Amino acid sequence: MKIITALVLYISCALFISSCSDSKTKAQPEEQKEKATEKQTISIITEKHVKIPNSSLYIIPPAGFAADETSGTLAQTEGTAHYMQMQIFSGETQESLFAKFKSEADKNFPGSWKEEPITINGHAATICHCKSAGYSQYFMAFTDGYTDEMIIANYEEKDAATATAMYEALKTVVVKK
Repeated sequence: MKIITALVLYISCALFISSCSDSKTKAQPEEQKEKATEKQTISIITEKHVKIPNSSLYIIPPAGFAADETSGTLAQTEGTAHYMQMQIFSGETQESLFAKFKSEADKNFPGSWKEEPITINGHAATICHCKSAGYSQYFMAFTDGYTDEMIIANYEEKDAATATAMYEALKTVVVKK
């Protein structure tokens, strides 16, 4: 009889503990959903935003830029500057990609790599700048999990006005999932 009573007590305790932990794990996703909803309501796509081809990224581009579906870029109509999307694949992180890009930039163009943490529409992001063989580039990625896509902006180093306009436009990026 003592064994049966102990067994019933043990099962009751186990059920009670598991029901408490179930309610806690169910509450956490709801809290996360609420936070995600808050972030999504901050980011509004306006009529000025243009979709970067092959992505869920929208940007208010500088004047003279248009979507080019053939090349998959948002490019200058009179020039070579352009934005393109890059997918951050599973197993990679924004940090690991930036470390690779920084290593390459430091090897070929020492001192050209610069990183700037910023907030875009309520989301943490990083904009990096470096030189490459043919262009100067900005890389922009969200660091708060908003999206697994990043933007690469390429422009000719001699065109400071385009560089500034492209940099400012990066601060207008919105993700539509």
